Amino acid sequence: MRIVSLVPSATDILVELGAVDELAAVTYACGVVSKPVVVKPQITTENLSPEEVDRKISSAHANGEQLYIVDYGLIASLKPDLILAQGLCEVCGVTGDVVTEKLKSLAPTFTLNPHTVKEILDDILQVGRLVKREREAVELVAAISAKLEYVREYAAGLPRVRTAVLEWLHPPFCSGHWVPELVEMAGGHDLGVAGKPSRRIRAEEILAHEPEKLVAAPCGYSLEKAVSEVNRFSGQTWVQQLPAYRLGEVYAVEADRYFSRHGPQIGDAALILAEILHPEVFREKAPPKTFKKMM
Repeated sequence: MRIVSLVPSATDILVELGAVDELAAVTYACGVVSKPVVVKPQITTENLSPEEVDRKISSAHANGEQLYIVDYGLIASLKPDLILAQGLCEVCGVTGDVVTEKLKSLAPTFTLNPHTVKEILDDILQVGRLVKREREAVELVAAISAKLEYVREYAAGLPRVRTAVLEWLHPPFCSGHWVPELVEMAGGHDLGVAGKPSRRIRAEEILAHEPEKLVAAPCGYSLEKAVSEVNRFSGQTWVQQLPAYRLGEVYAVEADRYFSRHGPQIGDAALILAEILHPEVFREKAPPKTFKKMM
């Protein structure tokens, strides 16, 4: 089977299912260096500040411009049996009705579009069926579910910690989709709303929430890059008024792998949040080097 993955989360799923050899092509962000790249960013953000990235993306949306370049010719030449795409976020990857129709003309296309933990797990099972790895998918979902249930069970009787997970810092965006659900599972009460998209928020909204823990998870950022942004973010007067800042409970996380993707990593994301919110119960349960306490 020849599979083209147009979203890193789908690539992660295929790797975990043991189907990496069937990948015919990937995106620039998938991290599978031996495969042809069929999706590249239209906007180069590498040397831009977060504010500049936000302005460029907002401008592209306002003007109806695509954020990514899709090499349809290369996809066609690879003669794929299946294309895996996503419909969740225009910033994170290729989306849109026109794009989807073009892809469907090239090969059967499955679009991952999860908003909740259950929908992520359902997508993993569906991908498993499509690539004839159903048993492996069931085992993978069971392993992820075991981590989630462990967090849920041991956090159930703990005090709820007011939490602000921010998916962007300059300007601030609250978390969305499955992340607030993971926060709730880990014993917190997030500023974001489960099942709803991340959105831009004002400083006043964050202050009103009075977060006892602040978790910086800038979309697509490594831990090192997130740490750098938190240092700048924390220099603002209003941030220093937050209970989380005064309590020394500001954290940066490895966002790209664990919080920006809707794939097998959500079990570990729950463990990261659990250790941050309740270290007295979950100490050293998160994967190593996945978060850093900033003060």
